[in-house]
Amino acid sequence: MQTTASVFYISPTHGRDQNAGTAQAPFKTLTHALRQARPGTRLQLEAGVYQTETGERFPLKIPTGVTVSGQGGTVLITGGGAITTAEFGQQQVTLVLADRAQLRGVTVTNPLSQGIGVWIESGSPILARNRLIKCRRDGVYVTGNALPVILENEFAENAASGLFMVRQAKGEVRQNTFRKTGYGVALSDQAAPLLVANQVSENKAGIVISRSARPVLRQNRVEKNQTVGLWVQDSAAPDLGQSQDPGQNIFQNNAEWNLRNDVKGAVTTAGNQLNPNTVRGPITYAASQLPDPVTIPEVLLGRVIPDPQPKTTDPKTEPAPINLNSRFTDLVGHWAAPFGDALAENGLVRGFLDGSFRPDLTVTRAQFAALVMAAFPNQANDSRRFNAFVDVPNGFWAREVIYRAQAQGFLSGFPDNTFRPDAPMTRVQAIVALVSGLQLGAGQSGQLSIYQDRAQIPSYAIDAVAAATQRQMVVNHPVVDQLRPMQPITRAETVALVYQALVTLGKMPALQSPFIARPLDVVPNFSDLERHWASPFVEQLSEKNLISGLGNGQFQPDSPMTRAQFAALVVNAYQPKLQRDALSFRDVPPDFWAAGAIQTAYRAKFLSGFPDYSFAPEHPILKLQVLLALVSGLDLANLALGKNAPLSLLERYRDRHRIPAYAQAAISTATQLGLVFNYPDKRELHPTRIASRAEVAAIVYQGLVILNKAKKLDSQYQVTV
Repeated sequence: MQTTASVFYISPTHGRDQNAGTAQAPFKTLTHALRQARPGTRLQLEAGVYQTETGERFPLKIPTGVTVSGQGGTVLITGGGAITTAEFGQQQVTLVLADRAQLRGVTVTNPLSQGIGVWIESGSPILARNRLIKCRRDGVYVTGNALPVILENEFAENAASGLFMVRQAKGEVRQNTFRKTGYGVALSDQAAPLLVANQVSENKAGIVISRSARPVLRQNRVEKNQTVGLWVQDSAAPDLGQSQDPGQNIFQNNAEWNLRNDVKGAVTTAGNQLNPNTVRGPITYAASQLPDPVTIPEVLLGRVIPDPQPKTTDPKTEPAPINLNSRFTDLVGHWAAPFGDALAENGLVRGFLDGSFRPDLTVTRAQFAALVMAAFPNQANDSRRFNAFVDVPNGFWAREVIYRAQAQGFLSGFPDNTFRPDAPMTRVQAIVALVSGLQLGAGQSGQLSIYQDRAQIPSYAIDAVAAATQRQMVVNHPVVDQLRPMQPITRAETVALVYQALVTLGKMPALQSPFIARPLDVVPNFSDLERHWASPFVEQLSEKNLISGLGNGQFQPDSPMTRAQFAALVVNAYQPKLQRDALSFRDVPPDFWAAGAIQTAYRAKFLSGFPDYSFAPEHPILKLQVLLALVSGLDLANLALGKNAPLSLLERYRDRHRIPAYAQAAISTATQLGLVFNYPDKRELHPTRIASRAEVAAIVYQGLVILNKAKKLDSQYQVTV
């Protein structure tokens, strides 16, 4: 039977698949429940064994956005079935996780020959607090370009590897236990995950890194393995710490070698516990360049933690000394104490009845909406059209704040009209939400170079994270240059982020904390703009935080700009007034990265859609459309210098016959105002050609000049009257 419930219950002992899937009438099989599940659904497994004998059909495929949750150690999923992969042929797998799928609190065993417990090849699924045991090959196999979060799991007695990551897989592997397996962790190809605070012991070999893998290892404990603790092969290049970013890994008591390097070049280690007498192969020991840490007793006595950046002499902006005392019993001495206490003093957060704050609890989307609306009431016009969510019923405790957060641009829903209030917020989602809701614009992507794990930042979030970084909103504990974007955000991290956003708005005093990410004073120029005709325009827009590169140090000036990107740029640049009612576009879902900008650009009359109610956000924008957008959205025809522009101005273009009749007046106005740039020939307009990123940057910048919001720049390719 089909149902729209957001939680299904399953019991292999007293359930029936003909039931409704409620707690009182659970389904019998996970197989059946998965067929009913939709994004945002949670499947709650009751105690028991889920296997072929109870009706399961393997492999079990957890769809996008679906959570499968067990109860501690009482749920066992055992079995396997064949999947056919593009690169690896047929594999015997218990569970396959899709993008944003979650597996929590279950035990997984694959008893088949060459059996794999969990298979991941794309997206950002989450595995938390599971046991992957006694699989006949690997506990978890990650491939493709997947970015999983693998948190607090136990991997034990798997025949080949506890965790095997290949191809371009990245993601985060935190606080897991790997023991009594062939290889505890095996990384190959170009895999580059972040491994933090894992326990790797009693395996044949602890961590084996081969081919061109480039993982980052921090705070791991690798000990008592039967042969090698860490084995580096082929051309692999692990990051075991830097002079200003110690690894803090412990390699000890491994039977043959704590670290074996079979690569020709030396492996660099910094800040790790590693006895040189237990190392084989070339190793470089880097000295730490960090100052001595401030101890907790010193902080509690009121002494100030040194600010790593030069301090300002302006007493109005001097950060307040940090104090780690707290009204909450479990925040005394905690890094987030000053942030939490400041928000509590202003009535924005509360603790629990026992006097605790519980800083390490993760924050749900509903909880985040509640805090944001308390901190930023009426930040923006909340009268715009909003969608009703099928999973936010009347009477739900956070219903009002969820709809207010949506209306003000902080949060949106999903294409299936769900909000998923109980799903965890990730760190990057929280940053994007604040930057969007507070309309902070885009930052310079070069700022992201301060993060060691910047490759894990989703493309849709690059501009927002850069903007937050430039405004010192980002707080990273325990390692300030580790953003951990895909990790669920905790209560401590949330209060710190919200507090820093209030500092950005001038509503809270700045605090001295060593965990606030400090932006670069000088952002490197784009590497592909040297001697480019549009370089001055791009650089000026970049300095104003209105445009950014593509996250790799390049701007790609001659690449096309999409309609969605253009909408985001003009909204950031001009902060336009709304002139018409909203219109829903069928190809712009609410969670599309530029949905808000597209709606604003439409309502401000910069852009319109098409007769079939589509917007075509990913289509490249034409040069003619760019010029028409600015003439319309900035109302340039009614400016003193733009009025009554004669059509004879078009005679300076050899290809004026390509200008449609409906656009001739607007192009005359654009020409009269110096809005037109023609490269390489000023006489050739090319109105129906796809606009390059460089052309758009020059035109948008000239729009700011016309509005007296930017200084005039000279260009030999600008058409002047």
